[in-house]
Amino acid sequence: MLKYVAFMKVDRPARWTEWCCGPTAQLFTSPIEKEKSKVEQWLEEELKRYPDASVNERFENKKYFIQTTIIAFNVEKSSENAGAFLTELLHFLL
Repeated sequence: MLKYVAFMKVDRPARWTEWCCGPTAQLFTSPIEKEKSKVEQWLEEELKRYPDASVNERFENKKYFIQTTIIAFNVEKSSENAGAFLTELLHFLL
C-alpha cells in the first residue's frame, strides 16, 4: 500500500551568524497518510505560518528559509516502524 509523508525544515538565516553548538533549524513531519492530497494540504497549512519565507530556494532578505519534500513509500504489513524510520530519515533528507 502506497503512503505519503511530508517533511519541512524551517531555518532563520539571521541565526546562521550567531555562535551556537548545533543546528539552527526546526524539523516538522506531517502525519503519514494514504492520500497525497492530505499531505499536500498539511504542507500548505504549515507554510502559511511563515509568510516571509523562501521555500526550496535561497533568496536574500527573507526571514525564513524553508526546505520541503513529500515522500511516497510502500508499506507492507510487516512494516510497523515506518513512521520512526521516516522521522530519523528526515535529518538526512533536508
